[in-house]
Amino acid sequence: MQSFLTGIIPPIVTPFEADGRLDLAGYEANVESYAGCDFSGLLVLGSNGEAACLSHNEKVAIIKAAVARSNRLPIYAGTGMDSTRTTIELTKEAADAGATAALVLNPFFFKTHLNGEALRRHYEAVADVSRIPVLLYSMPGATGLAIPPNVVHQLAKHPNIRGMKDSSGDIANLQRILAGVPPEFPLAAGSAPVLYPALSLGASGGVVAVAGCAPEATTAVYRAFKAGDHDRARTLQLALTPLAIAVTATYGVAGLKAAVTLSGRRGGIPRPPLPTATESEVVEIKRLMDAARAAL
Repeated sequence: MQSFLTGIIPPIVTPFEADGRLDLAGYEANVESYAGCDFSGLLVLGSNGEAACLSHNEKVAIIKAAVARSNRLPIYAGTGMDSTRTTIELTKEAADAGATAALVLNPFFFKTHLNGEALRRHYEAVADVSRIPVLLYSMPGATGLAIPPNVVHQLAKHPNIRGMKDSSGDIANLQRILAGVPPEFPLAAGSAPVLYPALSLGASGGVVAVAGCAPEATTAVYRAFKAGDHDRARTLQLALTPLAIAVTATYGVAGLKAAVTLSGRRGGIPRPPLPTATESEVVEIKRLMDAARAAL
């Protein structure tokens, strides 16, 4: 059985031209660059890939491009939509395009009425018909609705639900999830500031935005942990955390894209209405990137 969500997996940003058009050539160049890093897979159409701002055709084109340029690295495709029907449809197209697995963000628009039972039925309906494995994705900071641990425990029993990305950044929540899933059910940290603590508790890896702009620093945390060098893992984590916070909570997608550009790749600009990073923000991001790199 294939193991999912192990190691470090970057959520790839989606570069756009100044007029808002998809920069597919830039996207392909980024995928090729990441394929040469010490990653165990790539996530396309994630939250930091601005999936919510892409058309259906753009999403399919991005999956195909990633599969073609990834040098056989596993491609995880974000296919979560706000209805079960549309999630099933996009998951089918992701499978047709060659994705390895579907990372499915929970529906949230009608969150007031989406209880645990509704979420359970949604995921089971998707997994029942999907030709590729389904991975749960909880990101309450953006959705305002977490997948409850007891629902995760139930869903982990489904033969086609094969792991989870938890972006809550809540170590206590991660422990509650881990306590009720089998050892072979991978749980990846989706928040880089808790990467080392999550690994220490049994997380399988990290699907973290900062990996897209600081591949070496991020994978070094994972390698040090796996080697049992906890002093080095802690040191690297502490150096990486300020950058990780800057390119997510502080500056958001604009900051991450600026950081990707500073790393020598094609970050592009966010698709409106998201703003671009200011000059002073770029200066601060570069300082944090240099600090993370200096710790290696």
